[in-house]
Amino acid sequence: MTNRSRRSAAERAEARRRARYAAQGREDELGDLEVDEAESGGRAEQRGSFLTRLFPPAPPLPGKPDPLAGFAYQGPLRGVVAGAYLLARQPVPWLGMGALWAVARLTLPFGDLMTIFASILSFGALIAAGWIGWPRPWLFGLMASFVGIVLYATIFGLLVGPAQDDFTTSDVMLGTASQEVVQLQPLFGLVAGWYGGYLRRRMAAAPSAAAARRRR
Repeated sequence: MTNRSRRSAAERAEARRRARYAAQGREDELGDLEVDEAESGGRAEQRGSFLTRLFPPAPPLPGKPDPLAGFAYQGPLRGVVAGAYLLARQPVPWLGMGALWAVARLTLPFGDLMTIFASILSFGALIAAGWIGWPRPWLFGLMASFVGIVLYATIFGLLVGPAQDDFTTSDVMLGTASQEVVQLQPLFGLVAGWYGGYLRRRMAAAPSAAAARRRR
């Protein structure tokens, strides 16, 4: 039997069942049936891909105003300019978390235990940048990583550069910054920032989902 034949048989069986419900005066059960089918269809849709199962869709944060309410630019680079506008309005997430990331990176050489702590702190700072920078989490995480790289390379170069005979302080700064970029730290910042915003939306939606289940 082909897929089309199976669908046709299923549709005819469904039509007969609905007609039987209507003849028996059980129209109210039809509404419940449609709701159950919609919910099961939604669950099946959510099970459609690995990423959807891993990161279920999260609704926008409730009670938050439009972050671009006062933004009037309509030019061809609206997305880029809008990102700069959001960063300028909320400098704390990407500047503050970038500085925290740099401090964590500077503590990496101080033993194995400190290395583990510094790694957790640096990644947590990028997640926090996305959590606080809710209007565009991935952008705030990305910018926090860039700020952190610049601060880390500058401080490391000033500390280590004067002791080098073959390299200048500027060479150490540039080499350190290049190494961090090659190690994909900006990509980690983008992903961690996105996850921070996603986690915040999921946690904000959890109470409403629990309340909806209780009402049922």
